[in-house]
Amino acid sequence: MTFFNVQLMTPQGEVSFHCPDDEYILDAAEQAGIDMSYSCRAGACSSCVGRLLQGTLDQSDQSFLDEAQIKDKYALLCVAYATSDLIVKTDCEEELW
Repeated sequence: MTFFNVQLMTPQGEVSFHCPDDEYILDAAEQAGIDMSYSCRAGACSSCVGRLLQGTLDQSDQSFLDEAQIKDKYALLCVAYATSDLIVKTDCEEELW
């Protein structure tokens, strides 16, 4: 198992944690004691959406974002795996619309 450093830019400030490559970012953040926005936990809504500022991730399990939003680096953190060290801006739901 590989671990990646994930830095979240939240409205409350910056937080970092280590995320295993086989665990969703939202789940790993919660295990690290970080409170994040979410609703469905299935990749079918936009409550947990963040914007990737640096790094790569796999969000192939999501079914909500369209191609343009993915190209603009938006990601549903409840169904996204880190594939490198990341910097992610959280709480970006209002930016989608």
